[in-house]
Amino acid sequence: MPLGTGPEHDPDVFERFGIPDTAERVRLLRALAESGEMVTLHAPRPTDGQVVSRVLALDAAHGTIDLEFTTDDARRDVFRAADAAVAVALLHRVKLQFELARFTIVGDGDRGRLRAPLPQRLARLQRRDAYRVEPTPSASPRLWLNDGHGERAVRILDVSATGLAFEWPDAGTPPQPGTRLGGSRLELPATAPIRCELVVRATEPIADPYSDPTERVPLRVGCAFEALEPSAARAVQVFVNLAQSRGRKARPRLI
Repeated sequence: MPLGTGPEHDPDVFERFGIPDTAERVRLLRALAESGEMVTLHAPRPTDGQVVSRVLALDAAHGTIDLEFTTDDARRDVFRAADAAVAVALLHRVKLQFELARFTIVGDGDRGRLRAPLPQRLARLQRRDAYRVEPTPSASPRLWLNDGHGERAVRILDVSATGLAFEWPDAGTPPQPGTRLGGSRLELPATAPIRCELVVRATEPIADPYSDPTERVPLRVGCAFEALEPSAARAVQVFVNLAQSRGRKARPRLI
């Protein structure tokens, strides 16, 4: 199963996958800062929410790390009252999870920062692919493809931080892997339309045991985002995080 964007709650995660070498932890955190990849900050209690962030600065000499901290006042107060937070990021298709202890929050608005000592506990977890979420009636993204003659709406099957999959209605004319779908338009709930380029990675029939075997079946087309703007990538990650959170809340609780 692919690993999600939320923190792993296994109490032994750092013992099993933790990196004991300080230099290696610094190397990974520096790579995270240089890549500009998103980091999701999780409050101690899952119900207290999360903040989408990124590493702004890493000072190995003074042993500090600064992360972007832009959120509302209520969530800022929750983090200020906490004594620790968990950060999760994806770096080169590897999930990193680290603890931020004894941090302070400086500034506010768009200039807010979370400053903490360099993490002493960082786990590296291999992952197969980015966590995918399926559209729901209350949070349904929309995609338009540009075929050179205008825009064509297609049904989105799932979305992840690194790409999406949609339904191609005619198996007789599928786009081939490697095809670039430029001028595409992705619309996420409560977000400005995102202009993006998609690169087809794979196609496969959408199985339906009740379909007529003589008829052409629709295809699932899996695509990766190509050079997505940072603001657009952040919007996609926020959508995935919220959809994942809603999915957890919708599951029945076993008492």
